[in-house]
Formats: sequence, C-alpha cells, structure tokens
Amino acid sequence: MIELWLLELAKGIGRLFLHPLLYWVIGLTLFASILRIKKERANFGMKIFHVFSEWRGTWVVSLLFGCLLSLLMVGAGVVMPYGLVLLWTIVIVLLSITARLTWLSAGYTLSATFFIMTFMPIERWSFLPADWYNGLAQTSMGFLPIMIGLLLFVEAILLKRHYANESFPQYTSSGRGKVVGQHMARKLAIMPAFVLIPGGAIESFAPWWPLFSIHDQSFGLMLVPFVFGYELVVKGMPPQQATNQLGNYVLLLAISVIGLSIGGLYMPILSVSAVVLALIGRMGSSFAVKWQDSGRNPYFTLKPDGIPVLGVIPYSTADKMGLLVGEQIEQVNNIPVTNEEEFHQAMQTNRAFCKITVRDQNGEIRFTQSAMYEDDYYELGLVFVKDRHNHQQGMNIVQ
Repeated sequence: MIELWLLELAKGIGRLFLHPLLYWVIGLTLFASILRIKKERANFGMKIFHVFSEWRGTWVVSLLFGCLLSLLMVGAGVVMPYGLVLLWTIVIVLLSITARLTWLSAGYTLSATFFIMTFMPIERWSFLPADWYNGLAQTSMGFLPIMIGLLLFVEAILLKRHYANESFPQYTSSGRGKVVGQHMARKLAIMPAFVLIPGGAIESFAPWWPLFSIHDQSFGLMLVPFVFGYELVVKGMPPQQATNQLGNYVLLLAISVIGLSIGGLYMPILSVSAVVLALIGRMGSSFAVKWQDSGRNPYFTLKPDGIPVLGVIPYSTADKMGLLVGEQIEQVNNIPVTNEEEFHQAMQTNRAFCKITVRDQNGEIRFTQSAMYEDDYYELGLVFVKDRHNHQQGMNIVQ
C-alpha cells in the first residue's frame, strides 16, 4: 500500500509540469510585470521592482496551505475529474485575459466553474473523451463551495500579510489636476495541492473513502496549481491599511462561505447560496474598500509639515533603514523638510551620516539613521511626489 501511494505521489508531481495552467500563469505574471515595469520607467525613469515581484511574499503561505489543502482533499477522498480541472483552467484563462489579477480570486473563478457545471446540461460536454465525460456526469459538486471558502481564507491571509513596501507606486492626477501618488497592491499566488483523479493504483482503504467520488474506480494523484490573486488601487489611504481592511472583509466572507458549504452537504440549496455569497461578497468587499478610499483626500501629496514616502526601492539604503510607504519624513539631519529639493539639501549637510525623523501612520515620531558611504546619498532609494502640475513632471526617485 505504501509503495502504491509513493508511486502515485511521484506521478502526481510529474503531472504538475504537464498542466498548461502552470505555464499560462508564469506567462501571465511575466506579462503583468513587463507592463508594470514599463509604467515605472515612464513615471520614475527607472525600474522600481523586479520581474515577478507579484509573487513576492506569497510562497510561504501558498506552500503551507497547499499542504493542508492536500491533506484535507485526499483525506476526505475528494475526486476531481479531468473535465472539471479543464473547465476550471479555461475559466481562469478567460478571466486572466483582462490582465487584472483580482479576477483570479476563487470567488470568481471557482464560482463561475460551479455555475457552469450546475446549470449547463451535461449533454453539452459530450465532445469530451468518454472517461472525462463520465467523470463530469458522476461528480458530486458539494466540495466546490467548500474549496471556494478555503481559497478565500488563504486569500484573506495574504491580504492581511501584505507588507507596506510591497505595493507598486504610480503617478496619477487629483480631481483638481494636481500630481499625486497612488498605490497598486497586487499579488498572484500559485498554491500547489494534491487532488485525487480517476484512474491509478490507489484503491479505497475505508468504507467511507472516498467521500466525493466517481463510483467503482481506482484513483491517482495530481499536483494541481491552484491559482488566485488580488489587485487593489488606492490613493486616499496607505496601501497596507487598504489591504488589511479588504483582508478583514474577505476573511469574514470565507468563514461564512465555509459555514454555508458545510450545511450544503445536507441541504444542497445551501451550496448554491454559498457560491452566490462568495461571488457577490467578493465583489462587494472590493467595492467597499474602493468606496472608502474615494471618499478621502489624496494621501500621497505634498504637505506643509513633511514629505510622505510614496515608494521604497527594495534592498536600497532606505529599505535597510526601515522606512515604510505611507510614513512622513519631517526632518533630515535635524533640518525640517517639506519637499524633495529641501530633502536633497538636508542630505548634503552631512555626507558621512544620515538621521531621519519620521512620523508613522499612527502619528508617532520615530528616528532612523545610517552611516553614509561614497555616493550613498545618490542611491538612498526613496520615491516622492514632485511639486509639479503636469503629466510630464510627476514623481521622481531620490538619488
């Protein structure tokens, strides 16, 4: 028995590299990164974040919850036929054509898959190979709402873990035509998890296993790249505050969907209700945060008592000093600063040492300092909003 499981485990890992979705997501991330870098060069004159920064900070959470989801799916005996995996892949590809990663949330992709499977007559899938068609016809859909809730839970964790300096600064204009900054918080996560598929050498080992199955078949393992993401643009509040608020909404949504889904195992109508809630709730969560943001004045704009930090270049001196997006620099080397030019002048008063007075997002003052080496003050790594009012004179990197 152990040898059979190990064999299927090895085959399952190999099947990951045969899954077209893996390569589509890699290409999608590369495409999104190129567009983002192009905009960074237009705004700032150089690249701020490297390619594939959309993956940054997602792998630990993805691998951890991928292992947990694998144990849950395989332990409960949830079988995903090839036809269902294919349909979900097609839905992801179609929704990702917009290049907006927020549409890759499980609240959209798996909900759409559920409704297609539920309301489209099974005869429409007769063009599929016989094994795939029979698998779809015999598949219980009760596990999909539960999976939607679990993936929404992981998405909420990623949102609440979103680091202030991980979002991407951009140039924009206020309603009065003034140059202001905004931030795009965007992540794309790949969570590999094992699922049972029809065929293979694994036989049932308990009367109740598998719980959701295709009857009278053996089973194999496949490592599936579960894909989800989010994208949120804000200019009225710091990006970390916005992602944390959205994370709270999505977390509440995930718990509600999971609760309804479990009830759906006994009352099927609750499964449909759970998916409807996931779809509408995910849309409503994003709308609620955007509505809160739109009701505020621009956060990243010039102020009379300091300079808000619009961006911090990864691994730069400023990053090592612990400066965060959304904080406000009030003094440099004990000299008050209110714009970029004053910042430069204050930096040059001491080329061997730099002390910065910062007001954090809680309104508290803190100090950060660093020894400066040759040319360091040219490469501090901060992004500010410039005191200009036209499109060509937006933002600049402190160098």
